[in-house]
Amino acid sequence: MTSLALLCLLYFAVSVLTLTDSSLSSITTAAAPAASKCTLLNSFQPGFVVQGDYVIGGIFPIHFNLKMPDLNGTYRPPPINCNGHRIDPRAFRWAQSMRLAVEEINQNPVLLQNHTLGYKIFDSCGYPLTGQRAVLSMLNGVSEENSSMCTNASSLLAVIGAAGSPQSIVVSRILQTFRIPMISYASTCACLSDRQKYPTFFRVIPSDDYQVKAFAQLLVHFNWTWVGLLRGDHDYGRFAAKGLLRELQDTKVCVAYQEIIPLLYTRQAGLRIMKVMRSSTAKVVLVFAFEGEMTPFLRDYMTQNITGIQWVAINAWVTASVFSGREYYPYLGGTIGFSIRKGHISRLGDFLQTVNPKRYPDNVLVHELWESLYGCSPFPSSVTQMPPCSGQESLLEQHSAYMNTSSPRFSYNVYKAVYAIAHSLHNLLLCQPGRGPFQNNSCAQSNNIQPWQLQHYLQEVNFHIAGEEVAFDAKGDSVPYYDIINWQRGTEGNIAFVNVGLFDGTKAIGEELLIQEDRIMWAGHQSEVPVSVCSASCLPGFRKAVRRGEPICCFDCVPCDSGKISNQTGEFELNYKKSKQIHSYYCSTKVMQY
Repeated sequence: MTSLALLCLLYFAVSVLTLTDSSLSSITTAAAPAASKCTLLNSFQPGFVVQGDYVIGGIFPIHFNLKMPDLNGTYRPPPINCNGHRIDPRAFRWAQSMRLAVEEINQNPVLLQNHTLGYKIFDSCGYPLTGQRAVLSMLNGVSEENSSMCTNASSLLAVIGAAGSPQSIVVSRILQTFRIPMISYASTCACLSDRQKYPTFFRVIPSDDYQVKAFAQLLVHFNWTWVGLLRGDHDYGRFAAKGLLRELQDTKVCVAYQEIIPLLYTRQAGLRIMKVMRSSTAKVVLVFAFEGEMTPFLRDYMTQNITGIQWVAINAWVTASVFSGREYYPYLGGTIGFSIRKGHISRLGDFLQTVNPKRYPDNVLVHELWESLYGCSPFPSSVTQMPPCSGQESLLEQHSAYMNTSSPRFSYNVYKAVYAIAHSLHNLLLCQPGRGPFQNNSCAQSNNIQPWQLQHYLQEVNFHIAGEEVAFDAKGDSVPYYDIINWQRGTEGNIAFVNVGLFDGTKAIGEELLIQEDRIMWAGHQSEVPVSVCSASCLPGFRKAVRRGEPICCFDCVPCDSGKISNQTGEFELNYKKSKQIHSYYCSTKVMQY
């Protein structure tokens, strides 16, 4: 790390492992003598800060395609800077949803009465290392370079974030040392449900354990028995792929290939994957990767003019507006996948309209948003090389990546997460002395609330928002529910995300999936369900003969023995002989009478 402040945090981390709860409060005093030696050598400023009685953090991937600095060891390492790289208006909207939720809560005469929430919102750049820097900066506090550190304990009570599972894994491991709870709005890796490894992690998005069940049911439903699999090179991708293979074990679905999209993508790696896709007979491809990883890959994919692939997308990018342009439709039209449940935030549209460079003249993120939306700069310079604009331009529907508030999904999750913290904190403050949940029936002190005390109430919180119940199970997971999204041609040739069904994880096994097939438009703008099999079903009078060394989905059709026929297409029996590795499919044993 580039900051000696990390040494202070590591000092705290080691100390916490040996201290009791009652002695945690003494860390500040114990660390005070070292203050003169513990200074920030690099700063990492937040995007938005508001003071309040209780402070929460927010981590959002406002930039992606991070460029790492040159660390050759011959000069002072420069900071990892997200600014100047591509901004994601959708993630910027997520951050504004957090700000709106806090504003509403602070104006609510009932919730957190006589108390206010504050926040520090940081940009993770969609990268684990920068997410780590963000959370360390939250814990240190916002200070100028060379200011004294480690003299005051962090006032951070909880964190909203991160987006991708790799970032949440890193951030959660740091926060759990200080027993600070975090609620993710987009991290779905099943690994994060492990309470021993991630004891302070919560989420308002279903675990991938449910998403892979939904994927397996979808493949079986459409008889896609031969599929390709792409995944990111991280824990999320590994766990998701492993979970899907587990779910497919008792089905007739086989995976034709499994390819990894590198975390630091290169065109050479992308072209190699595309060569595999071209040569395979699998026409259905599932993707366990994030929007930032898919963006450069799909850009190269389109230059190769590959068509005829039926994409199946995860919730991380199935509603990503960055792919909604008309140039994507010939290659991605027909994509189907599972998205998190949409919600309603009544004031979000109006709130987004208030964010502009004129109102936030010192906020670099707002300036970059304007440059991204309008192609102009409110404060032109030789660096931006963009034409000038006023900074008060009207935000229009054409800026859908930022202004799309008709069916918020991740924004709604962020909104729910903030309210979950507010309701938990509200319940904590209502505690009556002598009837509390802590030692000797005590309550938390309102002027000295510890994060672990808030987590107790977070684990038990239960409230309704927009008609939806919000609660967490023992693993910190929420109720599994997905919308099924299909990418169809919009009125202007762009991609429209159309809801064609749902997956309700609260239903009985086998009844979770409900699909309106007549509303689906498939790859190639076809109304017929694509076929993706290794071998076509055998006709009556033929039997399946599995090819040695190949998956069970790949077989040859050979004529039945004389007097024996299969009496329906594709019918077979499985006969395990001496070796369980040798499978033989044969026709009906009933001799036909002529």
